[in-house]
Amino acid sequence: MKLYGDGIHDDTLALQELLDGRGIVRIEKPGTYLVSKTLIIHSNTRLELSPGARLLSAPLSRCALMENEHFADHDGGRDENIEIIGGIWDGNCDEMGLDAVTELKNRLETPYRPYVFKGKLIRFAHVERIHLSRMTVRNPVSYGVQIADVYGFAVRDIFFDYNRHFGTTDGIHINGPAYDGVIENLCGTTNDDLVSLTTYDEPHAEITLGDIENVVIRNLSARNGYSAIRLLAGENYAMRHIHIDGVYGKYRHHALVMGNHNDRPGDTWFDDIVIENVRASKSYTPLGEDCCTYWDKHFDRCPLFFFEKRAICGSVTVRNVHRHEEQESPAPLFKFADTVIIDRLYLQNVRQTTPCGVEKPPLWVNEGEIRELIEHDVDPKE
Repeated sequence: MKLYGDGIHDDTLALQELLDGRGIVRIEKPGTYLVSKTLIIHSNTRLELSPGARLLSAPLSRCALMENEHFADHDGGRDENIEIIGGIWDGNCDEMGLDAVTELKNRLETPYRPYVFKGKLIRFAHVERIHLSRMTVRNPVSYGVQIADVYGFAVRDIFFDYNRHFGTTDGIHINGPAYDGVIENLCGTTNDDLVSLTTYDEPHAEITLGDIENVVIRNLSARNGYSAIRLLAGENYAMRHIHIDGVYGKYRHHALVMGNHNDRPGDTWFDDIVIENVRASKSYTPLGEDCCTYWDKHFDRCPLFFFEKRAICGSVTVRNVHRHEEQESPAPLFKFADTVIIDRLYLQNVRQTTPCGVEKPPLWVNEGEIRELIEHDVDPKE
């Protein structure tokens, strides 16, 4: 079956035929490959695309570009050994016939069903060992990449190119249970979190629920980003052994936010959370009139590190943080909501700087309970 790659002819069936062959699948010819139906990738498959190969969601297709074979399998079926390298993955959000705000509100009110389009561009679930790398992710309706119920994952060298016409457009979104993963070298623009780890989720995204453990997140960067990293725990599931190393750039909302965002029932628990080497500051560049600004009210006051409601934590370490603000800002570096409890918070080498004559932002707003605070080389709180 012929692959056209001209952006006019539908290449879905030809692409699927290649994927059904499993093994190593290569698309070496640059071009635009139109996709009108979700492509299914199977176990033991490596898909390689040239940097100029663009998979484009067909207008009004309203489907994910790719899923794994057992994505919607709730009877115990799983996939393994999936690798995707390269290519431009384009959600073509403006051609889906959706109004951004209406779609956002309706999606939040609709219970999760795996066969209903909820705006996710690439999504995988129930998989052992998955590796995504050297990809450009462009213009999804919602999340760029969603991975759920995963054991062993690596996501690296991803560039996000979003037009921000839609909201809740995460970069990499991980749903528990998720174990033993690396997420590194991400940059570009999204209109929500660059990385989100969630033991539970909102109805439009809750494929699975479960613990998240042993995840390393390294080297994130954005210009006028929304937030860099969101950690959500709840529903009696825990998040443990998370190491964040390297957050750079400017963010309208947060460099890091963690808690129980929607006040879901059940216990919340974070433990052994390490955040280090942060060189981030606030962005005060508003989005354009064509962008979805549904969540952007009062973003100038959002703290860089936000421990929001019901962030119940064991050990949290924050070290080697330098925030430089070119203008006066009301946004504190740290804020702890009134239902936050942290057993042990360790701060080391935390600095804020401003140009001469510009007042430093507040370092600390604490309405919660920090049972043990250990500080070394930290700016004064007043």
